[in-house]
Amino acid sequence: MKVCWNLTNLCNENCFYCFRELHESARSIDDNLVIIDALKDLSITSITYAGGEPLIYPELEKLLIYASSLGIKNNIITNGRNLTLDNLDLYLPHIEKLTFSVDSPNDYVNGRIGRGLDHYRHIRAILPEIKKRYPSVIIEINSVANKEHLGELEFMFESLCSEIAIYGLKKWKISRFCPLRGYALERKDRFILSDEEFSEIEKMHSDIPSPFSISVRNTDSIEENLIISPNGKLKKTTNGEEEVLIDDLVQFSKEKALKIGGFYV
Repeated sequence: MKVCWNLTNLCNENCFYCFRELHESARSIDDNLVIIDALKDLSITSITYAGGEPLIYPELEKLLIYASSLGIKNNIITNGRNLTLDNLDLYLPHIEKLTFSVDSPNDYVNGRIGRGLDHYRHIRAILPEIKKRYPSVIIEINSVANKEHLGELEFMFESLCSEIAIYGLKKWKISRFCPLRGYALERKDRFILSDEEFSEIEKMHSDIPSPFSISVRNTDSIEENLIISPNGKLKKTTNGEEEVLIDDLVQFSKEKALKIGGFYV
């Protein structure tokens, strides 16, 4: 089983359509190591670290190393801003897949939607070194399709083909804007797509020749995922509503350890 761990609610960008948790703080490194124990007990085999921005979490490297030691695969979804030539070696040796969140190659559009003017240029600049040092790491791109910049998808595809695919891009995932929580819920009228608009996106990208695979995902794809919130709740989404499966994974792990004769101090 796989889980997406929204490790922190903090982010160094301000995307106006983001559905990160706004009112939960990250747990301590000690608590999060216990959460990994709980995930192992729950037969989780793969963790995708997201956020917020997971590279803001100061102890991410420790979590990656510990999860790997338990046989759990690690993936990261990042805006890339905190990934530099100086810290690639902290994270990339311990991950299987690196996914960049990119919605436009256009500086003006990135500034308008809250990503920042140099967002795309920074990712494009760092990819050659990633490919050189860690050629086995899978590279993917995530984009959010929303009403504000529908026209960017065609421009995005051209840029990925000409500027990113040469560094081993495996998949471009286009996800329909989802007003699940946070800013996305507050601003849904501004960004939400009609069924007809989303259908056109699906048609446009269903059979297009491409050097990488393209996956267009509707909002129901979120319901396939197990999610961990920053404060350690295990959740899933059903019919657009979040359901808490385990209220506190740290407490869950401690109680299970006590039942089998273990203890925590």
